[in-house]
Amino acid sequence: MSLYPLAPDNKWTYKSNNGSTWTNAVTGNPAPGTFTMQNSLTPNPVTMKMEGNDYLTDAFEAGNFQVMLKEGLKAGDTWEIHFTANTINSILVMTVKEAGMTKEVEGKSYADVVFIEAESKMNMNGNVMALNFFTQYYYAPGTGLILTTSSAGDSHSLVSAELH
Repeated sequence: MSLYPLAPDNKWTYKSNNGSTWTNAVTGNPAPGTFTMQNSLTPNPVTMKMEGNDYLTDAFEAGNFQVMLKEGLKAGDTWEIHFTANTINSILVMTVKEAGMTKEVEGKSYADVVFIEAESKMNMNGNVMALNFFTQYYYAPGTGLILTTSSAGDSHSLVSAELH
């Protein structure tokens, strides 16, 4: 079962810890394995692609496809996402902290969840500097992203998923 079920008209609704809600939806399927997604908080759509077991996206930087997620992850797996944001060369070091866990989100229990932590870094004139900022992502097979938290105290929990 796919960690991130991508299909036209799939829609996820999240609640932020401030009580506001937002959606992420698959709005198109322009080519096999390629999906257009629209987040209600951002003006421009992003593209997601499946290549083998890798989910690639240009959500971090338009046109720069980076591996966001992988199927078959196990604890200890790592990879890096490289992108430029506001002229800063940025790096997210993705580390699978746990796989196969159970996680409760908004009163619903999810099984076989993969917990990934991203450490934010930047490359300044060839020197990689840790920013001491971490983001946690929890993915449930057959559902997708169920919870995002960060070291700044942010939280975005899945409240509903319309999956086709």
